[in-house]
Amino acid sequence: MDRMERFELTAAVVLWRGDEILVMKRASGFSAGGWFFPGGHLEPGERPADACARELGEETGIVVDPGGLVLADVMTMETGEGTAHCVVYAATCQPGIECILNDEHLTARWLTPERYVERFLDPDMLRERGIPEAGITLAIEVARVLASAVARRPTVP
Repeated sequence: MDRMERFELTAAVVLWRGDEILVMKRASGFSAGGWFFPGGHLEPGERPADACARELGEETGIVVDPGGLVLADVMTMETGEGTAHCVVYAATCQPGIECILNDEHLTARWLTPERYVERFLDPDMLRERGIPEAGITLAIEVARVLASAVARRPTVP
């Protein structure tokens, strides 16, 4: 019998505050030490937008209405245990809002999308730092999805 591949579904948000987005440094687990958008796994029976809003609240203390999330794209990645798909939304928050991190992340920053790509997702820079090709492939996918989120950026609430 063939081994059944594991499939995961997560949701994340590109959260805008003015011209900057929130990125967070993962403390552990998949891609520990990497800088990503807030998000996480769906719970049984949970809709992706609801999971996205819940995860944002749990990870940052920032509350958004799931109905106000704008679908940006779907990111696909290999986790080492199978394929994961992440439904990525875009949302805005009020100017000046800050996040309160839980223990899933080490720190967070508000950066322009261009600075985020330059600082954390540039393939040449990652290769120079010795990042494995799987990590570079993930960075390219994150940059692709970020471009979709930029194009679908919602207006300030």
